[in-house]
Amino acid sequence: MNNKTMKETRHIEIRAEQSESKEMVITGTPIVFNTPTKINDPMGQYTEVIQRNALDGVDLTDTRLLVSHDYNKIPLAKTPKTMELWTDEKGLNMRAVLPDTEEARSVYTAVSRGDMTGMSFSFTCDRDGQSYDVEKRTRTISRINKLYECSIVNFPAYQTASVEARNQMQEAEQEEKRKEQAKIKINQLLKRGI
Repeated sequence: MNNKTMKETRHIEIRAEQSESKEMVITGTPIVFNTPTKINDPMGQYTEVIQRNALDGVDLTDTRLLVSHDYNKIPLAKTPKTMELWTDEKGLNMRAVLPDTEEARSVYTAVSRGDMTGMSFSFTCDRDGQSYDVEKRTRTISRINKLYECSIVNFPAYQTASVEARNQMQEAEQEEKRKEQAKIKINQLLKRGI
């Protein structure tokens, strides 16, 4: 297993903000710190926690606001000019002023009406920035390397994890099984010797 980082995606809620200047403003908290989140994955469900300091020192000046992670479309906003990102004790907060385009108006209307209620983000995290507890099936992220984008999405309940994260968790679970098998063999040998 190499230390190559894989991009990952998570989903959180978003809301439209009423602006006196008629600007279309979207706000949200894409990342919530120290909150256990259930992640559905092909290898099974596990819990994930992003620690409070996971974004410390991360450059947030080149992050985009997209719709459904579509990198082929023009972003709705970009830091630092049309989107602000900042952290507090709760998590990463986002405020974006949308452009006067057909897509942005559609997205703003959908968020205002509650038709689109989710927000997602894509990030990378290397092996040193995460740990996995096999018994609790809990992944803890202590350091995010890069936050690529935040997206407004249709289905915030769907969440994906990277191949690297799955590999790390599978390795940890296989190691735990090997330990259990070794204990069984030792007990069998001890019983034979008695």
